[in-house]
Amino acid sequence: MKTPGRPRTRLSGSLTLLVVVAALVVAACGGSDTTESASPGETAATTSPAAATPAAHEIQVFKDIRFMAERKADRPPLLDVYAPRQAGPWPLVVMLPGGFERKDTYMSGWATKVAERGAVVFVPDWIRIHDMPATPRELRAALIGMIGDIAAAVRFARGTGARYGGDPGNLTLFGHSNGAMGATMAAFSRAPASEGGLEGTGSTIPESLVVFDGDYLLGDPVWDELLAADPGLMQVYTPWQYLGRRVDFPVTVIGSGDPNLSRELGDPWAKHSWFVARDPSGQLRRGLEGLGGLKDGSFLNEDLLKLFVQRLKAAGDTVTYVRLTDSSHAELGEEGMESLLDALLPSTQP
Repeated sequence: MKTPGRPRTRLSGSLTLLVVVAALVVAACGGSDTTESASPGETAATTSPAAATPAAHEIQVFKDIRFMAERKADRPPLLDVYAPRQAGPWPLVVMLPGGFERKDTYMSGWATKVAERGAVVFVPDWIRIHDMPATPRELRAALIGMIGDIAAAVRFARGTGARYGGDPGNLTLFGHSNGAMGATMAAFSRAPASEGGLEGTGSTIPESLVVFDGDYLLGDPVWDELLAADPGLMQVYTPWQYLGRRVDFPVTVIGSGDPNLSRELGDPWAKHSWFVARDPSGQLRRGLEGLGGLKDGSFLNEDLLKLFVQRLKAAGDTVTYVRLTDSSHAELGEEGMESLLDALLPSTQP
């Protein structure tokens, strides 16, 4: 299965392709060239007036800001901030890239568009690992650590957002692909922030959650052996155990409907089906079948997103499902980008 949750250098074909295509899409949608600054007090270049649409705000970018204390890792805990030059207060948005992608790859183009619409955007490096660890124990530790790092980034955004014209009481957490899984787990599990978080104040729970193409089944075959050795990884990195209790924030689930996010299934109830380790009780399979899924011997991630939305609605949560029509997992079309911006910034900004 080509799945959004796979923390590898390949994702829906290739994250390299995703980065290239996303950059082209952002450029086609009016993305802007920026230069960078190192701190809020220094000068940062604005967006290119020729490239900006009439409604776009000029922005400044602050690069490589440490949001956690130094640790022994090959990826220092840094983030970038994209902020309108015009005085706010602007909503805060924390955006998590998918796969193993860094903060300054394809997500920089998306963050630019969001900031131009009217928000202070934080994009952290939240991935601690380059490839799937060899053992379930290593993977479990890495996943728990990354979820805590997301909470630390949210708290850092609240604590420093006012410096960039942001409103610390209005924060949206967004994740794409593997980032959607991390964002969901950080928000739903109410995970504590990792130790060493800097300038952290306020709640780690966002005012709203927006997630795009999360793989809440860990459906990629790369997970098969790991789940066979440690089925508890489903609880560590999927949200099903937290559903059924009300959450304090609205949730928007975006699905690309990409047919590549699929896997051959066969009989989902067979003893040796790959589905069994992920769903020993059968609740997910029964739910998917009730929605008309698991037909023709295949599993579609889109069906799982619909089940996720259904379970949230059944609990009384405020949830919206947005199905993109001109996009794929790796490529946002013009309408898809507008849908993303509308989900992140639904109200009119100054």
